[in-house]
Amino acid sequence: MRGLPYFASFLLLIFISISCQRDKSIPNFKLPKNEEINAVIKALINSDSLPLAAHHGYKEKPSFCEDLEKLKIEHIEKDFLKKIPKKQEGESELIELLIGLPDVPQEKFFFSKSDSLYIEFQGKNFNTFKLEQKDFDNVQIRSIKELRKDFKEVKYFNFYHATIPIISLDEKKAYVKYTLHCSGLCGYCYRVFLEKRNGKWIVARYNVDWVS
Repeated sequence: MRGLPYFASFLLLIFISISCQRDKSIPNFKLPKNEEINAVIKALINSDSLPLAAHHGYKEKPSFCEDLEKLKIEHIEKDFLKKIPKKQEGESELIELLIGLPDVPQEKFFFSKSDSLYIEFQGKNFNTFKLEQKDFDNVQIRSIKELRKDFKEVKYFNFYHATIPIISLDEKKAYVKYTLHCSGLCGYCYRVFLEKRNGKWIVARYNVDWVS
């Protein structure tokens, strides 16, 4: 019986050794820095390609939600075209539409397949991000509580919000969903792709996700 504790200790050492070897195979990712996220959102707000920039200089600055929404990263399910899509809560994105699909040329997609694990890491671990007014000059950064109150009480009202940007492993590409909510039939959502050129984020291209 005396040998049992020693045997248990031996098994424990083997388990720890195997766990350490497995950990070495897992990339040591870190979430993008706050400064990088702010820079992407600033590029979004200031881009002449997108409608928000047209409101710069107005006496009343457009409202922008301080809480960036978590973007759910999902995979295409087998036979998904044959199924009725389930109702989604919040913004989501299929990772295959960002990094590539089988039998489709890679240049058709914005991110490379080597970004796959890092995109999934961000999707799982980047849960909240709050903008601060001191970092933004052209918009009013407001809480969702304030925005919801005005949305109910003001006859004509709108505000913008965005998802937490997904950034490539080399920090040279970013993706974000950018939405206008309004009290009339004027809302829309854009899928926006950004690139860092000469150290500055710019909107490379965008397309409409939905219009109300």
